[in-house]
Amino acid sequence: MSIDFGAISHDLAYSILVATIHPRPIAFVSTISGEGALNLAPFSFFMVGGSNPPSLVFSPTLSRMGAKDSLRNVQETGDFVVNLVHREMADSMNLTSKGYPADVSEWEIAGLTPAPSVKVKAPRVAESLVQFECKLYQVIEHGHGPGSARYVIGEVLYAHLHPTLWDGEKVVDELVRPIARMGGPHYLDTNALEFFSLERPK
Repeated sequence: MSIDFGAISHDLAYSILVATIHPRPIAFVSTISGEGALNLAPFSFFMVGGSNPPSLVFSPTLSRMGAKDSLRNVQETGDFVVNLVHREMADSMNLTSKGYPADVSEWEIAGLTPAPSVKVKAPRVAESLVQFECKLYQVIEHGHGPGSARYVIGEVLYAHLHPTLWDGEKVVDELVRPIARMGGPHYLDTNALEFFSLERPK
């Protein structure tokens, strides 16, 4: 079967892309608004950008309501933190995936702890095993309307690793064990090599 992406809806294009391009690591992005309101949201459109300088990229695609709080906050303050998600955090991460109003705290709903960062204003998720403090380099817009991409490129300024992940010289990568997004409600536990499912909160 061949599909002309120029002749299908963006909803169908999305479903094809996420059902075929996986596993995708999750950027659990913590931000703070210019007024000091905290936000926390997961994004599976996420990857390493480069290492010189070290950079990360995530894409908070536009919703039918427009730009998401995470994107607005990053543009207001110029920084954010990418927290990786391990299996024990999966349910809490999933609770933050609902589109809550800006005045609702995803941190309280998920029962997660904001920890102060060293070089950026946005807090870190204390429960995460790996946290990257980033300053905004650039937001690249691609497309218009719901589903269009906003590539947020962040330069990594500082990283926090759980002590068990560092052997004194390098990261013990088999202990990082992040979860990754598959198609639909399905995830992969990269430590146990086990699939599991999480239905998004209504």
